[in-house]
Amino acid sequence: MIRLELTLGRNIPDAGTVNDSMMDHFIRTVIMPLLEFGTFIDGIGFWKGEEEQCKILYVEMPESELAEMLPKFEQIGNAYKTMFRQDSVMISQVSTNMVMR
Repeated sequence: MIRLELTLGRNIPDAGTVNDSMMDHFIRTVIMPLLEFGTFIDGIGFWKGEEEQCKILYVEMPESELAEMLPKFEQIGNAYKTMFRQDSVMISQVSTNMVMR
C-alpha cells in the first residue's frame, strides 16, 4: 500500500491566513471533484522559520493506483499555490502496511 500526503500551509504571504471558510470552499470545489475519498488532519508546522497551521490530506491506496492518483495531488497542490499565493506545497509518498479490521 501507498499513502500520499499533501501538506497545505495556511499562512498567506502579507495577507493573513487561509481561514476555515476559505479552506472548506477549496476542499469542496477543488479537492472533492477530483477524489472519491481522503482524510484531513489539522497540524502545525513551520516554513522558513515561521510557525503556521496546516491542513494535511492523505489517501491510502494500492501501489497500482499511484500513477493515477499522483497527478491529482499535483493538480490540487498547484491550485492551492495559485489560489492562496503559496511558495510551495509538500507531497509525500509513504509505503504502508495497512490492516483493516
